[in-house]
Amino acid sequence: MFFGPSALPLFGWLHQGTSPARDVGVVLCSPWGREEVSAHHSLRQWALLLSQHGWPCVRFDYPGEGDSAGDALLDGSVEAWVGGVFHAIAQLKQQTGVSKVCLLGVRAGVAMASLAAQGRDDVVGLIAVAPVVKGRGFVRELTALQAAASKRTEPQPLEGVFQSGGYQMSQRTRDALSAVDLAQLPQAPAPDVLVLDRDDMPGSSAWIKALQAQGVRVQQQALPGYVAMMADPHHAVAPQAMLEASVQWLAELVPDRRPDFGHQVAPHTTPLSISAEGLINVPDQACGVVSEQALFVSGGPAFGLLTQPDQGQGRTGHAILILNAGSTRRIGPSRLSVTMARRWAAAGHVVMRLDLAGIGDGELREGRVLNMSYPHEAMDDVRVALAYLLAQAGVKKVHACGLCAGAYHALKAARDGMPLSSITMINPLIFFNAEGLSLEEGEDFSVQKVHSAAASYKESAASLEKWLKLFKGQIKFDALFKVLFSRVSMLVSARLKNLARRIHWPLKDDLGTDLRRLTGKGIRVNFIFANGDPGETMLREQAGSVLTGLQGAGVLGLHIFQEADHVFTDTVVRHDMLLRLAQIMSDMTAVI
Repeated sequence: MFFGPSALPLFGWLHQGTSPARDVGVVLCSPWGREEVSAHHSLRQWALLLSQHGWPCVRFDYPGEGDSAGDALLDGSVEAWVGGVFHAIAQLKQQTGVSKVCLLGVRAGVAMASLAAQGRDDVVGLIAVAPVVKGRGFVRELTALQAAASKRTEPQPLEGVFQSGGYQMSQRTRDALSAVDLAQLPQAPAPDVLVLDRDDMPGSSAWIKALQAQGVRVQQQALPGYVAMMADPHHAVAPQAMLEASVQWLAELVPDRRPDFGHQVAPHTTPLSISAEGLINVPDQACGVVSEQALFVSGGPAFGLLTQPDQGQGRTGHAILILNAGSTRRIGPSRLSVTMARRWAAAGHVVMRLDLAGIGDGELREGRVLNMSYPHEAMDDVRVALAYLLAQAGVKKVHACGLCAGAYHALKAARDGMPLSSITMINPLIFFNAEGLSLEEGEDFSVQKVHSAAASYKESAASLEKWLKLFKGQIKFDALFKVLFSRVSMLVSARLKNLARRIHWPLKDDLGTDLRRLTGKGIRVNFIFANGDPGETMLREQAGSVLTGLQGAGVLGLHIFQEADHVFTDTVVRHDMLLRLAQIMSDMTAVI
């Protein structure tokens, strides 16, 4: 649902409680940056479990983050994030009729919840999960993360911008966040507080003492699950012990009926209420306003955000389908997909950001597992989305774009004969037979792993220290031999396939043959790679001379970005990539 101020609407989900007798609802306050992307799955599970036990819930994205309107630099601030909590509380009370709320925050979300609760009399409780108590320490963590992740030999920070792990805030916001100290707040956030600390780090003892000095009834538990919750999305697992502890605590705080944990919660359940549309301002674009609509595509399990020019604005007749990057939900790494969708819609295109079934907010199919990067039925979801765009959105041509697993799904859809005019693939890691795989599954020496390992060994060959370790037996020689043997086999196979294509010998699962066939049908093909990404080498070897031939014919584009990582974390490099992507899509949509 979209809610809050019309000039800057927030996106969120309302989970209605199954027991309307409760007069307390829960607002979930997410962490920031990469932590938010990882914790999305767990926050969804939290909301589902709480609502199943009678507490209606709202989970939402802060201004300038996730699917909400706004820009992280222009609209994101501590004040705006706290304002987002205010709006979520108001929306929950308005939609469900509850008069009291409990706030549940994770990491920096605890700080936002505590600040929002100052001076309110309708907040009966606070659940603080691995709380950020001192903003200064949190900013130091973010700074260390950025330093460790940067691929630039000489990092060049943008003036007035603080970035960490691909996410950014203004220096002003960073300074305001650094000044936050929950132990120094003048008023208690709630009469009752549950602190759920991680079990592998020291707890929040100083803050707890400050709360107790203010007369707060505090319960503290150190529970497992934090590390798994904050893993990359394809590995993220909800912290079940924390979920159950929070429900138990709420049941004691607001007595009604005791929760029953004897049955499993359905991993994904469609919320009972989701409103359709919000108007989004897109800065620095000719058509400055686009509309966004949330929907389960044609009533199926796939969830989409449809972004299109506002009424009265010109339309090009083209639609663009953006597919999940691995198991990251539809916003994409560093909110990349949101940026692309809104800019393209402002240019007159219809854009759908799709969550495949079991990813993000997509419904889970029976018998499948959550967060599978390459779902078995992914093509079913893509086919339904394309049919919707062609039949309901009034477009004549559709283009597919995706990063990593999304790139594979775009290629697979074109290969399966779906009605696509172009495909744009960003850092694909696999080209064949990925259905049912997670990002890291497969053979121990699968193609992409061999390429990665061989590149690592090549880099190590210039290190005397590595050679000494090899001679001392500190490097596993059998693993080295397997990688080198597999690498040589791949090179020989690539040369033989190139020869077979020249004499028109039929080949099975051959990338060069497929690319020639797709472009022969009029489908334009584009690849974008970070320099050194394994997929680039795989493309050159598996497509062989076909690649250069199609490039020369102008039907295939190949673009390489230096100092980029797999998901374009660096802000400067990502900006350059987005400019190139905009030019590619402009070329692809030049003719209707």
